[in-house]
Amino acid sequence: MVYQDYVGAIDGTHIRVKVSPFDAPKFRSRKDFPTQNVLAACTFDLKFTYVLARWEGTTSDTRIIKNVLTRKDCLKIPKGKYYLVDAGFMLKSSLITPYRGERYHLKEYSRNPP
Repeated sequence: MVYQDYVGAIDGTHIRVKVSPFDAPKFRSRKDFPTQNVLAACTFDLKFTYVLARWEGTTSDTRIIKNVLTRKDCLKIPKGKYYLVDAGFMLKSSLITPYRGERYHLKEYSRNPP
């Protein structure tokens, strides 16, 4: 695996928010409380390169990344470079997702980190 072509990693996280009772269903996903889905991209030395906080908790990672890549202030991925993402993201030439046929377990890496 050639790591020089990887720019960093992208993932979403849910941040608890307060919204009106009318809007609460849109913001409530798998949590018991309303959340906002925040997408962040960072380098491997843990520096944030892009953050977008605006989506309701029910919004999928694929819908968010599609928007992030087409916005006026979009996430720029250099040609021939890649971001590591989890299986919740769409397949795209600049986004590397885990191989779907493989099961990954954190305890396998406890003695030998990847």
